Amino acid sequence: MRKFPARLLGVLLLAAATGTSLLHRAVYETVATGPAHPAEFALGLVSFLLATGGILLLVHGRKLLEPSPQARPERATSLQERFTRPISPASRAFDTRRSASLMQARHVLAVARARSAKVRQTATLTHRHR
Repeated sequence: MRKFPARLLGVLLLAAATGTSLLHRAVYETVATGPAHPAEFALGLVSFLLATGGILLLVHGRKLLEPSPQARPERATSLQERFTRPISPASRAFDTRRSASLMQARHVLAVARARSAKVRQTATLTHRHR
């Protein structure tokens, strides 16, 4: 029963898309001569977006509205922990020269970012104590 409200919203979005599509048709027939009217373009876009959202909600239900498990923040690892842990099979992607230089560049950037944060933090502390 939890999926029902989200799927009902999908049906309502499809009904709204049908309404905007009919309105788009009326605007098209009104200005049938000459170039396309901006309202015609806007109504076509709104109709497409409503139909797409309605179909997605109708098919996937509440699953579509829930955050994905990958969106949960992970615990930030310290630089010491990051560079002292053993090499995993996934890190063997750095076996080529280009990949190794990319890994070294990322390491230098991470160290510089950490130092920059430390400098900003100490600068803020010295500014407060003046």
